[in-house]
Amino acid sequence: MELTQLKYFYAAAECGHITKAAEKLHIAQPALTQSIRRLENELGVKLFVRKGRSIALSRCGDYLYKQLGVVLKTLDRIPDELMKISELEGKTIRVNIIAASLLTTELIIEYKRLHPDIKFILHQSEDDDCCDCTVSTDLPEYLPNIPKSCLSRSFSEEIKLAVPADSYYSKLDSIQLSDTKDNGFISLSGSKPFHTICEAFCRKVGFAPELVFESDSPSTVRGLIGAGMGIGFWPSYTWGDINTDNVVLLPISYPDCRRKLTVICNNTESPATCEFYEFLCRRFGEISGQTEE
Repeated sequence: MELTQLKYFYAAAECGHITKAAEKLHIAQPALTQSIRRLENELGVKLFVRKGRSIALSRCGDYLYKQLGVVLKTLDRIPDELMKISELEGKTIRVNIIAASLLTTELIIEYKRLHPDIKFILHQSEDDDCCDCTVSTDLPEYLPNIPKSCLSRSFSEEIKLAVPADSYYSKLDSIQLSDTKDNGFISLSGSKPFHTICEAFCRKVGFAPELVFESDSPSTVRGLIGAGMGIGFWPSYTWGDINTDNVVLLPISYPDCRRKLTVICNNTESPATCEFYEFLCRRFGEISGQTEE
């Protein structure tokens, strides 16, 4: 028996009509008729009986039809299942970047240079639980429940205050956040978790920060602060060095302004994912100067 013969038979059985089945299969009617006859001859049984212009399954045909229903559905799923297996054992890594997006994307680029055969698919959604790796923060709404089957490591990041170098604040060794309540804040747009964390710091000392400008670029945030347009929160390592004489980074003496960044390996069955996860954790540790928590 050939697979094509079985598929032709199954289509004819579903349609109950040779002409309609041939049209569905995009083949000539005689070719379909001959295929079914060859199958009947090979099996030594009649599969159809004529009913006027239509056909009906014989008892043997009905049995074969029911058995093929399971078999053909399984065969149809095989390509997708093989693709999943290939991705599992292969070179595709899905990364969900909820926090530390600038540093994480830079590390992905670095890893891609070292491993050009790896393909990355990037996501940015707290609702996405289908990724191989996740970089998140310690807010309950952004840090998913981590199953015991997953690997995870956390790193602490101090959040400092970036102020213009020619401002009064720049002469201080540290600053209390409550002393900045009358200032306008410049912030990075599109970083919802970071916004939420920093707003919580401000609320803790009794004020809501007034956002005077948002930019999608840390360098623009830095430039506007350096130009005296406002002040802003600056994570100590995930946005990179301040790299300018026009801005000073001040430690915040109160409250304790820091966040926890967590790297999660959701797919421990994939060697490629596990290697990338170890790379992320090692580089996060090197850049932050920390061992994992």
